[in-house]
Amino acid sequence: MRQYFLACALLFCLAGSSSAMLQQQEQCPGRARLADFAHKDIFVMDDTLLFATGNIELDIDGHPRAYGIRDQGTENICNGLAPLTPAECRGQVRGSCYAHCQAAFRQWSGRPDDLRRVMCSVGLGGGGCGIPQVRLQSAPNQDWFVSETSVHPAPPAGTSLAQWLRLQEGQLDSVEIPYFVIPGGFRGLPWDASPGDVGLVVDPNGNTFGFIVGDTGGALDEGSAALLARIRGLPRLPTTPHRNAFGQQVDRLVGAVAGDYRVAIFRHSTRRLPEQGTVLSLSAAEIPAFIERVARERLGRIGGAARIRACSL
Repeated sequence: MRQYFLACALLFCLAGSSSAMLQQQEQCPGRARLADFAHKDIFVMDDTLLFATGNIELDIDGHPRAYGIRDQGTENICNGLAPLTPAECRGQVRGSCYAHCQAAFRQWSGRPDDLRRVMCSVGLGGGGCGIPQVRLQSAPNQDWFVSETSVHPAPPAGTSLAQWLRLQEGQLDSVEIPYFVIPGGFRGLPWDASPGDVGLVVDPNGNTFGFIVGDTGGALDEGSAALLARIRGLPRLPTTPHRNAFGQQVDRLVGAVAGDYRVAIFRHSTRRLPEQGTVLSLSAAEIPAFIERVARERLGRIGGAARIRACSL
């Protein structure tokens, strides 16, 4: 008798599973599964990339007050630079290596060209523990590093593109622009996400938060301060006090969120300058309205937030 009930329970579960799969197929016609990326299941449907993430971390790149030469920024300098010594801490900042990172930064002379003598880049001015290609902002902001993003707003008339890309104003400000971060490899086939594409984060309640693909790195789980503030229902992210490399108290942004989030990236929705793959044809002031308009149009075309949630697993 016990075996009979176990068999019935198994059949019931299989029937329920088959019913759920059939319902999903009906909701998601034309959906195809792509190769996994960053340990995430990736789907494409209606020229839209769909995936789920259990967390969204903060990317502060592009903010004028992200990294300071006295570690006074809203971002910890050891999230952008790492020590060269001791050997076991080369390029590492976790655990006991964190103290070595702070000590290395205190040894820096303050001249950008000298930074390579004591530290390597893990996000500020490069990555992969390479030589830091850092620049300081122009006066009166020379106490701050230029914090770069992979995507850039259009330069103002009369400004050369080469000059614009080196300026802080030529980056997407994380605090002002809701952007999402994709790894560089996600631009390749079969995924084909592009810098400047518009997308949406959908929370468990079906609320949607538009973004632009604005930076590269991470594991399909990072967003700007502006995006995370919107997700958390706040005008700005809160801060919490920390001790910096010089023992001074500074305020640092708190922003990461955890939950059952679904992400949709609307492929081929970008507006870039001709022959300039990472420079938009939109000024920084025009980007928010562009995100809102395109996200609304593509959300309607795909069938709404409920369909994104249903088809991203």
